[in-house]
Amino acid sequence: MFLEEKIQKRTIVCVLMYVIIIFGVVYRTRLQYNPKLIRPIPVLTWRQLRCNYVASEIMSKIQQPGLGNYTYLFFYSAIVYVASITGRRPCISRRSRSTPLDAVFDHGLAQMDKKTRVCPQHKFTEKKFGVYDRRIASLVNTTRDKLLVLNGYFQSWKYVQPIAGRLRDQLRFRREVKEFVSKFLYKSVPLGWNGLKFVRVGVHVRRGDFLRQPSGYTVADEHYLQRAMSIFIQRFHQVQFVVASDDIRWCQNHIKSNSSNVNITFSVGHSAGEDLALLASCDHTVMTTGTFSWWAAWLANGITVYYADYPKRGSQLRGGMQLEDYYHPNWTGLM
Repeated sequence: MFLEEKIQKRTIVCVLMYVIIIFGVVYRTRLQYNPKLIRPIPVLTWRQLRCNYVASEIMSKIQQPGLGNYTYLFFYSAIVYVASITGRRPCISRRSRSTPLDAVFDHGLAQMDKKTRVCPQHKFTEKKFGVYDRRIASLVNTTRDKLLVLNGYFQSWKYVQPIAGRLRDQLRFRREVKEFVSKFLYKSVPLGWNGLKFVRVGVHVRRGDFLRQPSGYTVADEHYLQRAMSIFIQRFHQVQFVVASDDIRWCQNHIKSNSSNVNITFSVGHSAGEDLALLASCDHTVMTTGTFSWWAAWLANGITVYYADYPKRGSQLRGGMQLEDYYHPNWTGLM
């Protein structure tokens, strides 16, 4: 009797094992021949796996304690753009343990280390500052066993727009930065405006070093700011302007309003990264000059008014740029 029970148990186990094996074969077969589940796997050599990246040469040379003028974001977008058209991975080349972007964004890009730097390189240098370089399309023909290194500033919306969705997904503000923005905006709601529908317009005023820069670098005056702000006041019933600047005292003395439907709030004593996140969280943007304004407007992704006399007309800086490449066509220029 005991022997018969033992045989029955072994028989059951064998049957179950046989069923499992058959099920596994069928499932693997379905996976193998289901075209929806099959993805082509690129066959790369060891060197291609190690060198199949895009980096920025200038980005690796500039070392700043903060985000500064936000040229870094143009470098970032350029390497992501080139990576997207060449089938490579974008990476941030760096000399120190972190880059200025790391303090503000959870960007998730790979970091270039010493092993990657020994790869053979193919360098691409842009022809002019503030001009979209159409030669960049030729990089698709570069062999994958070479590291693509971009040399230039690549300050054009034409590098940014084709990868806009990807950039907005990757340029996520760090948790502590988002918490700062939430607290600031909550506390800055004007008295009596709780529960009311109003729009926020970020205003960035670049002065500081631009007051001392050579010809071509301009600074917007209060008359431009008043005209730019009036566009939003006329369009919307209630508007809160959130002002960030490297010269906030000047802004407090020159940006004012007596209307009960208009509120002006100043960002005082905050870092450049916090100010950028604050402006990016607004509905619309008033730009002045510089790349900080440019990226604040692009991240906010609303109605944008920019200072049309930057660079200054007739200057050497203006002559070398193509404004239709630098400023987004949906933005409105105003003097």
